[in-house]
Amino acid sequence: MPIQINEEKVSLTHSSGSSVEVYFFGATITSWKCGGKERLFLSKDSKLDELDGTKEIHGGIPLIFPQFAKASEPSAETANLPQHGTARYSTWKWLGVDVDNDEELTAKFGLTDAQVPENLHKEWPKKFELIFIVTLTADTLKNTLEVRNKGTEPFGFNALFHTYYSVPDISKVSIKGLNDITYSDKVKNFARFKDVKDSITIDQETDRIYENVPRDEFLIDLGQPGGVDNFTLKKLNLKDTVVWNPWIKARSISDFGDEEYKNMVCVEPGTVTEYIKLEADKTWKGGQILKVQL
Repeated sequence: MPIQINEEKVSLTHSSGSSVEVYFFGATITSWKCGGKERLFLSKDSKLDELDGTKEIHGGIPLIFPQFAKASEPSAETANLPQHGTARYSTWKWLGVDVDNDEELTAKFGLTDAQVPENLHKEWPKKFELIFIVTLTADTLKNTLEVRNKGTEPFGFNALFHTYYSVPDISKVSIKGLNDITYSDKVKNFARFKDVKDSITIDQETDRIYENVPRDEFLIDLGQPGGVDNFTLKKLNLKDTVVWNPWIKARSISDFGDEEYKNMVCVEPGTVTEYIKLEADKTWKGGQILKVQL
């Protein structure tokens, strides 16, 4: 069966054998299998059987909206929201699936302000509708987020795809396509630097926001012979890119294995250094396309 649905999640299986799993909580993608391998990292300590709205899922592809981090200005409209906003803590609706000649499977999920937990809705009572579209092929996974302003006044928001890649050995990973881009280093109190190296490698805690990235495509090189299992990432209408690995700080995260930082890296396209302004009754779209070298 190409689609399976239960109370918690939707699973799509392509004719090639690739598959994707999406939880209604947060519309979080928790699994993407391609070429017989799991391609996304999900902590073994993630409590998927305890999704009560108070704890996010660590791993997969969580959706970040309407803010990426705690607002720096107390006057900001999102100032009272938790880090990563509300979409990650809300239960989405299933909107159906499309099959395109067995080449593509597309699932859709929806969220309105009325579905946001009451304690969060009161802190950002904007009228909105989100549509999350997940498209699966033999070797790609495409995610698209549509944001519609259903109110009578403009509002501002951040959007980001918090993608956790599964890697066999973080010491061999390099990320290419972010050279000569200014970034804010959250580990160093948001000091600003320019990365001039041809590729990024990770050997310590890393939490960087690369700003206004002009390139749309990046390579996540796993260091395997012949480039097998490398990822390409294409961002769609998104300005920034976040690179994150908690390193030994993972030991202080309750639902994250102490040594799991060695087998993951987050490369997250989004628009987070400024708010996207959306006029009343207008729609914004952004997304990402992930591809595996088989």
